[in-house]
Amino acid sequence: MKHSLALSSYAKFMAQSSKKSEDHSTTKYCCVTCGTATDELSHHYKEGVIKIIHCKQCQNPVDPYIELDDLLVFIDFVLLKLRAHRHVLFNIDKIKYNHIIKLCFAFILANAYIKWFHLKNDQYQSIINHDHNIFFALEYGFYVKLIESFLEYAVRFGFILIISMLEYRQDWTKEKSILLFRALVLSSIGQLFILPLLIWSPDHRDYYDILISYIFTTLCHAQVLNASRLLSPLISFLSSTTAILLSKFFVLFFPTNYFLTNV
Repeated sequence: MKHSLALSSYAKFMAQSSKKSEDHSTTKYCCVTCGTATDELSHHYKEGVIKIIHCKQCQNPVDPYIELDDLLVFIDFVLLKLRAHRHVLFNIDKIKYNHIIKLCFAFILANAYIKWFHLKNDQYQSIINHDHNIFFALEYGFYVKLIESFLEYAVRFGFILIISMLEYRQDWTKEKSILLFRALVLSSIGQLFILPLLIWSPDHRDYYDILISYIFTTLCHAQVLNASRLLSPLISFLSSTTAILLSKFFVLFFPTNYFLTNV
């Protein structure tokens, strides 16, 4: 009799746990302070009155960023504030999946242009000398750098994807893959900051390349992975650092000169 009661109690407990898990998976938003899942961000009343909902877990407003201008959200995102990263990842409906794909291609093109801009000076000098063969090689070099940039991003994103899948194993889902891709693309925003520096100080490539391409991108990847709740803070930082270094080492061994000299 006692064993049957114990089994029935255990079955009831498992059923309740399964129901809670299903309810959590159907939630759409999250609290930017503690990361607790929630169904809505605010209540809309008559005459356009909007009241922000408070989190049941931490008792703070679920997402105060919905009242702020997009520029302020962008500034906090660049400043690596965890709440801003959670807001951008979970609580913005207007950033669709196709927007993320377009943004990813924009980052790849920007990275390819930066690499192409820093090709050897004798290739640029060939334009002045009207050396059309080398000039063609110069344009051809952009497409080589485009392939190099695409593979660099593939190595970086692929490594973090493998780490995440090993962390979750059978629990890894398609929704987690989409969330991870969204997080990694949005945290690559630092790539665009290099473009103005090409105009202002093109001779200081090493400084801003280390500052933005290595340090800022690594920290941004780690913070957004932490905000996505896919990986722990330590694993997020280690996987981001390793992914950046692997992608940069891949670029060093990419046979760019071979393609350019065999045009």
